[in-house]
Amino acid sequence: MGWGRKESGSSPMLDRLLSGKEEWAEEKIPKGYVPMLVGDEEDQAERFLVHVKLLNDRRFVALMEMAAGEFGYNQQGIIRMPCNARHFQRMVDVISKTR
Repeated sequence: MGWGRKESGSSPMLDRLLSGKEEWAEEKIPKGYVPMLVGDEEDQAERFLVHVKLLNDRRFVALMEMAAGEFGYNQQGIIRMPCNARHFQRMVDVISKTR
């Protein structure tokens, strides 16, 4: 799995991770995953868990550079990604299938 988000039928651990900001911050992130907050606006953002193997893909690197341009390199806590959550999900799906 390249990414994870709360969906019906997801695992209990993932449900707990994605249920709320405060609870999510206290939960242990599975080994090999990076938490990210993805969305154009904060109130519309969704939380994702992205596998570290995807982070060196050129498309993902470009997205990380875009995030750094908008939020800076000194983001505290969860990494924020300034893009539509559906587009992010599709991009991660494509990258996952090519690996």
